[in-house]
Amino acid sequence: MPEDRVQKLLIVDVENNLSFNINLSKEPNYFPTSTYKLSSIRAGRGFHWEKQISITVEGELEIKIVDECLFVINHIPLEKYIICVATSEMSGECPQALLESQTVAARSWLLAAMEQKHADLGIDSCNDDCCQRYQGIENLTDAAISAAEKTLGQVLIHDEKICDTRYAKSCGGISENNENVWDGDPKPYLRAIHDGNNSALPNIKSESDLKVWLTELQNSYCGPEYVPENDLKKYLGHVDKSGSYFRWNVSFSQEELTQLISEKTERTFESIILLQPLNRGISGRITQLRIDGISKGEPANIILNSEYEIRRVLHPDFLYSSAFIIETNSDLDSQPSQIKLRGAGWGHGVGLCQIGALGMALNGSSFENILSHYFHSTELKNIYD
Repeated sequence: MPEDRVQKLLIVDVENNLSFNINLSKEPNYFPTSTYKLSSIRAGRGFHWEKQISITVEGELEIKIVDECLFVINHIPLEKYIICVATSEMSGECPQALLESQTVAARSWLLAAMEQKHADLGIDSCNDDCCQRYQGIENLTDAAISAAEKTLGQVLIHDEKICDTRYAKSCGGISENNENVWDGDPKPYLRAIHDGNNSALPNIKSESDLKVWLTELQNSYCGPEYVPENDLKKYLGHVDKSGSYFRWNVSFSQEELTQLISEKTERTFESIILLQPLNRGISGRITQLRIDGISKGEPANIILNSEYEIRRVLHPDFLYSSAFIIETNSDLDSQPSQIKLRGAGWGHGVGLCQIGALGMALNGSSFENILSHYFHSTELKNIYD
């Protein structure tokens, strides 16, 4: 670290009347098992709900310097970690079956360890949506503790392997195949499904069919028929923003969209002519989008090659999902003055739909039924047996 920076930090454990000095070097500092409150923790990094929060954690702390910043690692037993994930992802006021299904999904995802996103940092998982939320013990409820105890050690298994159980906030009515969102082979238990009591997938292969599906009322577990929008806020996670996530609209003027795309792609456009979906997944999520415009007085285009990049570019913060249609007030090849994105869902849409699972739980489904609905061809197994 530069010489003019503070070289020591004092941590006070008020509960146990203890204090610890940290030497700010690249060598890690270890602290014994206790309860610690950490402030100015970023939640929702890069997404529309990003904010600074304080969290209280149990276990041991390891603090070191990474890229001239404090890097805090919480060493904690698996089940103590898992018990906090459900009430970091969703509210502790959710029905028991939702908390149980979320807990099993979180445990399975961590143990499957398919991505190893942060192996270079020597950690199993980060605390945010990059992996799965871990916001400590402050949001714990008796229901969440009971859910963890009831499902202790339970994971989903396919072909004798722990499943890579992905999940997202709202699929919008149809979930997505894993290979349409990330690189890798198709997984039998991460197949697109209709998120309702009718197993048949709606036909939305054409843009016109997709438009009808987006504008008509759908009987979906993540829709307002099962989870009224006025009630949704109390069930979302502590850091989530309330809003209309099943169906939503985002509008831009020509000037706003041109400036946004220029800033996000670092390529200067004078105007935007067309947003053209090149590929869509089963759920209607755009996985490849061409943007046509005028740059330096000449026709120009840029292609976005993932649902994540599309969501990053087409919103000042982060677009809810890439399942949308484009509506403008102009014909093809002419410059529109207004552009509207009419969309569905929140997130990548693969695996368990959290609001859909909530809808199922509110209407009496067990956690076993919820998990079998979203993860076909799987079975529950206890890793401690």
